[in-house]
Amino acid sequence: MKLVFTDLDGTLLDHDSYSYEAARPALDLLAARGIPVILASSKTEAEMRPIAEGIGISHPMIVENGAGLVGLNAESSPVDRDLPSPYSRLRSFLREIPKDLRACFEGFGDWDARRVASETGLPLASAELARQRQFSEPGHFTGTEAQKAAFLGLLHTQGFTAVQGGRFFTLMPKTSKAERMAEVVAHYRRLTGEPIRTVALGDAPNDLAMLEAADCGIIIANPAHHPLPVTKREQEGAILRSEQAGPWGWNTMIQQLVATGFL
Repeated sequence: MKLVFTDLDGTLLDHDSYSYEAARPALDLLAARGIPVILASSKTEAEMRPIAEGIGISHPMIVENGAGLVGLNAESSPVDRDLPSPYSRLRSFLREIPKDLRACFEGFGDWDARRVASETGLPLASAELARQRQFSEPGHFTGTEAQKAAFLGLLHTQGFTAVQGGRFFTLMPKTSKAERMAEVVAHYRRLTGEPIRTVALGDAPNDLAMLEAADCGIIIANPAHHPLPVTKREQEGAILRSEQAGPWGWNTMIQQLVATGFL
């Protein structure tokens, strides 16, 4: 069995317009071949549901940078309703740290929907969905490197980490898209009894572990930020790069993998 895992912003979705229409031919090709597309994004479940419905898929989704996994089964991402959510714990952490460090970070919880819309380029209704967070807090860190090191040190003592995406510096539990991808692969392996071949596509540092873990990783060009570094896996030929950006690059690379028989 084959699975395709994909980041959204700057990968399947255009960095500026958030459209995936340029990738529609490849999406239709995967659907015709029965290959599930697993969305893996920093977006919330509330944001990702309409995108999945628009594409026409109902597969599991990796949400909020891997901090959550939805749609797999009742056991995925268990939530104890008597305990505060990871997002509530993150906001409590921000309230409790020294004021000089707190002043260095602003996140979605500090902004109203209009500010989130301005920061992301999303329509206001979509920005409201982006604020419906359960696991992670995207934002901007504006302090010095020394302040960032101190901030991260405190964050780690509370069981959290931070990852840099295409737009935001995101606070989240110590997990990743790659770990969630492994859970999804294990699920489909149990379900089908077949070996699983994986393709992963992404454009930003928070995608790199997922790209490295896939049988074939694809770095989608994004002129909005610096390209990802060349790793040993790429030197070995297991990671490819698109020349085109966003959904145009996504479309081309997926069609190439289908043409070669990899997908």
